[in-house]
Amino acid sequence: MRRPSRHNKPPLILWVVLGLVLAGGLVFLIVKLAGGGGKPEEGPASSVGAASTDPAPEAGEPAPAPTPTPEPVALPEPDAPEGAPEDMGSLMVAGGTGYAYYTFSTEVSNRYINTVAGAGQALAGSATVYSLIAPTSMDVQLPESYLTEHQVDSADQKKAIDRYLLPSINAINQDVKTVPVFDALRRHWDENIYFGTDRTWTQLGAYYAYEEFCKAKGVQAVALDQFEKKSYEGFMGGFAGLVGEDRLYSDTVDAYIPAGDTSLSFTDANGETNEGWAVISDGDGYSSSLLYLIFAAGDQPYKVLTNNSITDGSACVVVQDSFGNFFTPFLTQHYQFVYVVDYASYDGNVPDLVREKGAGDLIFLNHVIITSSDTAVESLESLF
Repeated sequence: MRRPSRHNKPPLILWVVLGLVLAGGLVFLIVKLAGGGGKPEEGPASSVGAASTDPAPEAGEPAPAPTPTPEPVALPEPDAPEGAPEDMGSLMVAGGTGYAYYTFSTEVSNRYINTVAGAGQALAGSATVYSLIAPTSMDVQLPESYLTEHQVDSADQKKAIDRYLLPSINAINQDVKTVPVFDALRRHWDENIYFGTDRTWTQLGAYYAYEEFCKAKGVQAVALDQFEKKSYEGFMGGFAGLVGEDRLYSDTVDAYIPAGDTSLSFTDANGETNEGWAVISDGDGYSSSLLYLIFAAGDQPYKVLTNNSITDGSACVVVQDSFGNFFTPFLTQHYQFVYVVDYASYDGNVPDLVREKGAGDLIFLNHVIITSSDTAVESLESLF
């Protein structure tokens, strides 16, 4: 089955109609989408703004000049790889680097939207909900001209995230704090922010997303130079197993060690509890193909990251996929306890966990491909 092309005729105009169902207080999103293609329309949601509270000018006084709308800052254009890309099924290879395809699904995306917005309603008054959707490297590190020239069959991630998914969440529930990160990542496109041999971002990419989260939360991000940096060469991730190592350049794994008396415990897939782990382990003890496991012990159903240097009892819960492993160590600089659940393997109820742990924040951190995966969203829905 062909993936939706960037050249397909775009769908007709898409509006999100917000309705309140009185019995039970549930809010549903009604979306009208006609036509084919993999891209969401540019204006997916609209919401009613609050009335102005500015006082009217006194009689005879000149009205204040309107505040000018700032011009959008142009994003840098990445360099194009040499040569045409090779289609390898679920990914393509260009210039020795792998890039994962993304297919937009209206139906599945709407279920993801309703799950996040519904979590905000379920926790209203007890916790703040944040939603961060990470793009993959395809649209961040490749220029649109290259994707268009080679007719790459992958939906537009910036439009999907910034013009559909996040605005639609806010159209349903304005109390959910959405965290756009695409532009921040694009501004650093030429740095080591994504692995070329794996779908995920690097910890440096996660750091730039962490900065955006801190802006949304209203706290100061810890400067990057305040973390101890360690680097490990020769990493070959999951793409290498799919297309062969000879087609890809190996990656450098950069780790940024957080300050403080931090530690990690986790419950593995067998239900066994493991204590006394480092939030980021020493990579010298790992083979090059397993270096991703140094970050927060890799994918585990349930983890607790603790910073004993913070004693205020502050806590958050993170619902994540593998992108979160690179992100959550930074959160230890702001919370005493960071409780992490994997959307695909945790078998508890997340709102109950938030209340049980007294967490002030619930953070959804998923990459964009998850939002259009029926299996993934079904797993996420089961947690709420």
